[in-house]
Amino acid sequence: MIVDDLGFKIAVKSDIRRVVSLVPTNSEMVCLLDCERLKGGTRYDQFPEELRRRIQLKQIDIIGGGFDANLEKIVQLQPDLILTNGPTQQRFAVPLKNMGYSVMSLWPRDMAGLKKGFLLLGELLGREIKAKSITDEMEKRFAAIVGKAMHRPRKRVYLQMWTDPLITVGKSSFPDWLVSAAGGVNVFADMPFDSGQIGLESLIQRNPDVLIFLLAHQSFVKTIRKRPGWSHISGVRDSHFCFIDEPDIRRSVQFADGLMKIHDCLFDENRRMQTRPAESK
Repeated sequence: MIVDDLGFKIAVKSDIRRVVSLVPTNSEMVCLLDCERLKGGTRYDQFPEELRRRIQLKQIDIIGGGFDANLEKIVQLQPDLILTNGPTQQRFAVPLKNMGYSVMSLWPRDMAGLKKGFLLLGELLGREIKAKSITDEMEKRFAAIVGKAMHRPRKRVYLQMWTDPLITVGKSSFPDWLVSAAGGVNVFADMPFDSGQIGLESLIQRNPDVLIFLLAHQSFVKTIRKRPGWSHISGVRDSHFCFIDEPDIRRSVQFADGLMKIHDCLFDENRRMQTRPAESK
């Protein structure tokens, strides 16, 4: 009997051969340990390269996405273990548990949670040594990045996930932890959710030093000074904008690349968006 990240007790087989994942980061973790055992994943699975290759070769079935998982398809795969993430996937977990399947939630909020879940998964798959090797490297890279930020003044950061309406991350999110570890302070860290809608007035009042946007929102940033109110924000006036890709802030044991990007965004002029973005005429 094990306890998952939502506090549920779960009985699992001693020999797990078939795993189905309902979220890309869990697919990634299984594949880093033993990709051959992953029999079902999502349409959004990208990492590592072996996972993409196996999906292309149709060695891994697609069960849908995080919000539209196909229960019938999952049952057809006859999994020994099903991996979900947080509370939003309980609408899939509950009926699968009622059918007798072992369903485990992995929902880390920080490095300690990642390590705990990954080592547990390594134990369940009989890949303890490999799991420890990967988490040791994760901690080593984390320590090096945090050490660089330790003695620098912390930057006030706004991380935008959507443009209309404005959506950012709150204190319960993994990106909030990444920002803090990189040397920043999320200006919406008091938001009690993973993410949520905000008003421009509230953003202006919190006045971030640095604004981080997803790569997909570059066109929004190019016109940001023409948008009413935005020029009142220090980070806008100082042209301290940075871009990251959504995979950079995923809940993964390979989070160090994204953490380094955020750190460089906060403190390294060479990694910033070059001067100010060209504005549309």
